[in-house]
Amino acid sequence: MNSKDIYKQYDESRDLLKFLTSSNVRTSILLSLNEGPKNLSDLKQELNLESSTIIHSTSKLEKGHFIFKNGENYTLSQTGKIFALKLVNLIKTIDTIKNHDKLWLNHEIDGIPEDLLLKIGELRNSILIEADSMDIHKPHTNFMQLLENIKKMRGVSPVYHPDFPEIIKILVSNRVEVQLIVTNPILKILNRGILTEIYPKKNFELYVINEHVKEAFTVADDFFSLGLFIVDGIYDYSIDLISDDKDAIAWGEKLFEYYLKKSKKVN
Repeated sequence: MNSKDIYKQYDESRDLLKFLTSSNVRTSILLSLNEGPKNLSDLKQELNLESSTIIHSTSKLEKGHFIFKNGENYTLSQTGKIFALKLVNLIKTIDTIKNHDKLWLNHEIDGIPEDLLLKIGELRNSILIEADSMDIHKPHTNFMQLLENIKKMRGVSPVYHPDFPEIIKILVSNRVEVQLIVTNPILKILNRGILTEIYPKKNFELYVINEHVKEAFTVADDFFSLGLFIVDGIYDYSIDLISDDKDAIAWGEKLFEYYLKKSKKVN
């Protein structure tokens, strides 16, 4: 669908968008009912609003067929449920971008598939580890600490760090299940030594991808770590996004599976 079609659809939909988002009360009611049916007393207590305010908004939502009343309870209609889910996703996305703008601003995201960009809000419960004048190695040091007690690691690496071979060697020797995807330039470096030391190992699988990858990330059993290239093509070692949230880890797993399908196993 081209931009002209989108503009046309926007013109036809903007009144509805305004109705759903211009009122804090209506938005709050939709988000609340997305958790399940609630009566007037429930909404009053949760939203800290007067009954008259809630009744005024629920009446408008009922007329728009976003909610309906079943006995004493208000419930989302089928279309109301869809709109509520979209609102939740939009709010999560805005929160993620706002809180982590240092990572998204001026960094490459072209390699992240569109379906995962649409779910970028799953990374909202993350923190940024940034290098500073007192510790320029802070992101790397923090990453090394996260690896100490893991049982599984899946990663994609288009960049090389001098500690990289030793990290992999230690993880494999500690019986951590390792699946690693690297680019051709990184594979050539690894071929100089580490592969002969740890191959064949049942708990180590190496894959190569024949394209320019723009993200370096790791998904372990209890954390997700993401680093990006700056728009000038240089990898930014000074900042990492880290999360131990299950939604972020699941998002990272999907990103890994996306690259795994495009990779070839190294035998």
